[in-house]
Amino acid sequence: MRDIIKHINDAIVVRDSLIYLIAIPACIVPALLLWPRTAGTGAERRAAAQGRTVIVYWDRHSGHEHESRRVLIEEFNESQNEVHVRTLPIGYNALMEKTLTSTAGGAPPDVLSVDGGIMAQLAAQGLFMPLDDLIAEVPILNPDAFMPHIWDMVCFDGHVWAIPTTTDTYCLLWNKSAFRRAGLDPERPPQTLKELEEYAAKLTIRAPSGAIEQMGFLPWLPWDQSFMWGVLFGGQWYNEETGLVETGSDPAIIASLAWQQSFTIDPSSDNNPPYALPAERIQSFTRGIGDYMSANNPFYSGKVAMISEGEWQVTFIPKYAPGLDWGVAPLPQPEGVPPIAFGPTCVADVIPVTARNPEAAKKFLRWFYSPRPDGRPSPASDYNHAIHNIPPRTEEALQDRFTAHPKFRVFVEQLLHRPVEAYPVTPCTQFLTDTIGRFREWVVFRRMTPEEAAMAIETLVNRELERTRALLERRRP
Repeated sequence: MRDIIKHINDAIVVRDSLIYLIAIPACIVPALLLWPRTAGTGAERRAAAQGRTVIVYWDRHSGHEHESRRVLIEEFNESQNEVHVRTLPIGYNALMEKTLTSTAGGAPPDVLSVDGGIMAQLAAQGLFMPLDDLIAEVPILNPDAFMPHIWDMVCFDGHVWAIPTTTDTYCLLWNKSAFRRAGLDPERPPQTLKELEEYAAKLTIRAPSGAIEQMGFLPWLPWDQSFMWGVLFGGQWYNEETGLVETGSDPAIIASLAWQQSFTIDPSSDNNPPYALPAERIQSFTRGIGDYMSANNPFYSGKVAMISEGEWQVTFIPKYAPGLDWGVAPLPQPEGVPPIAFGPTCVADVIPVTARNPEAAKKFLRWFYSPRPDGRPSPASDYNHAIHNIPPRTEEALQDRFTAHPKFRVFVEQLLHRPVEAYPVTPCTQFLTDTIGRFREWVVFRRMTPEEAAMAIETLVNRELERTRALLERRRP
């Protein structure tokens, strides 16, 4: 128990260090990211000269996904003469820190694209403007039109805080060529967790030196997905009724952490699974976003034969690995656990509470989420189609252009035909997922047991929930 407390204290030090890291660039980041609003392109200067309001949109997407957004925003700019939108690709990394510093510094964007976990945490702290009036006046944004788990992410504490733009789910992707070389049927993916392990063993290729040339499967690729594996094992990271994390006594959560640990070699055991790799080799299979969105992605390059991935790969793979022969199927679960879909969160648009032009921002959002006057779908639906994300509105997700694609349809059907588990809505959601990922690393590096990690997550997150709720309570009038 003493070791667990030490690890918890270490995590608190990390958290407090982050607070200082946020405070240091508080005046610098907005200056770097937001040039003066009177500056910009020739189109922006002409728009300002015409008396149009120039607003700033921060896009959490980047690369070709941001480019697809930019094209639609240009359509908006040309469709009317009152508002001109400048869009900046902010990306996901340090999105929370950039939002905090820009808002505190009085230089936020007018509209911000943000992940649901971050949105829930910052909305609870008063950083975003309620959008109840906008939702009420745009018929297509009727709450009943959205997938139920999506609306719960943006509507809480008596207000709507964001408009969902995209949502996701995860499936198993496999390299059919690697299956053929291993003597596996390329058209039959593993159906159960036991089969997944058997396939992973057959697909793991070691050089004579012992180095791994091809990994069959790694649960934390392309990034930590411990929350997902916990719910697929039938566990519960957060109890909605008690408002607490109760992982320390949840056998399914502990089993999911132990299962992930099995993918690294236990030096004290002579009975390691054939797919396990040395812990020091983990980094060679973990890539940054630069490699992720390139031909160097370990799944694209053949270093990993199976991976848990999202529906956006329907766009990514033809772009970065056009010769890859791949398949997609639901993720296997442990025997006896009812089929579950994991729809972690949504990407949603919010208006910071200190935004300078909220009415102009709402004008843009009305356009983006409404069907076009000529009968074409909404720009939001077009955006999902362009980047192959799942529209959060059920009617749009059922459009032929989404369901007709045989691979994309597999993803869509998970959210439409299975119970969906998502991140909980709490004032510490991002802290919860970050903490889970941190302690999962301790487990796979065999510095903690799964039981110790589950208890440490429970203790640390509940402490943060108590602290945050006390702060929020003191702020209430």
